[in-house]
Amino acid sequence: MMSVEPARVSVVMPVLDGAATIGGQLEALSCQTYPDGWEIVVVDNGSVDGTDAIVAAWQERMPRLRLHRSSETRGANHARNVGCEVASGSLLAFCDHDDLVDPGWLAAIVRGLAVYPAVGGFIERELLNDEVAVATRPQRAGLLDGFGFLPYPLAANCGVRREVWTFVGGFDPAFRHGSDDVEFFWRAQLAGYQMGFLPDAVVHYRLRPDVAGMARQYYSYGRSHARLFRRFRPDGMPRSGLRSGAAAWWGLAVSAPGLVRSRRDRAVWLTRSALHWGRIVGSLQQRVLYL
Repeated sequence: MMSVEPARVSVVMPVLDGAATIGGQLEALSCQTYPDGWEIVVVDNGSVDGTDAIVAAWQERMPRLRLHRSSETRGANHARNVGCEVASGSLLAFCDHDDLVDPGWLAAIVRGLAVYPAVGGFIERELLNDEVAVATRPQRAGLLDGFGFLPYPLAANCGVRREVWTFVGGFDPAFRHGSDDVEFFWRAQLAGYQMGFLPDAVVHYRLRPDVAGMARQYYSYGRSHARLFRRFRPDGMPRSGLRSGAAAWWGLAVSAPGLVRSRRDRAVWLTRSALHWGRIVGSLQQRVLYL
């Protein structure tokens, strides 16, 4: 592969067994309209499905595509940190291997980072998913704020100036199964870095295709919420205690008889139930009350 100069912008992408989807994302990245020097750093976190061979084939077409293997510690946050360490850019953009970025995605991220030290883009959920999957995570614009505390983007569509990643000490590898992006961007904001939302930085986001996979994911999210609360309670993260937890379970109980009507309703009910069950388990593990 030809030698290239250090890039100003680095796209960091963690991957674990992404052979089924990473080719599509690399194709989308190859079509970016951003005209200046940039690179892609793919960090393979221990794939055994031929992901590395697919990336190697794409390197023939994309000279600035780099593959770095790091499997000693599992988790997307560990892989993101490794990617940031080996990347040459002063601007860091993040995406995932199973989504598709729009052609103007990186250009929008770079424009945003000229104004804000940290940014998040628009997560589009309808192109790659059926209506059942979308019902469990409806389309919405803007940064997320599901905790009534601080806004945050998804790690599948975000960017930071390198100084932000360095100052806050990188992503926390302890958050392996959810809230990995929430925790990082909350720390950044508490350190004084402002967040910006970029509606023209579009990523087409792939949800879990089956209800069982959705429920497992939401269970993991719920467990991670208790860890978030333990970490950020001193900073003002609101409590979700017995009253709110009881109200959530009561709502699920009341809606249960209608589940025979549609797969869509069952998917929503199961994911919400899994989320709150995960919060119970996480609360026991973290020795906090976040229901």
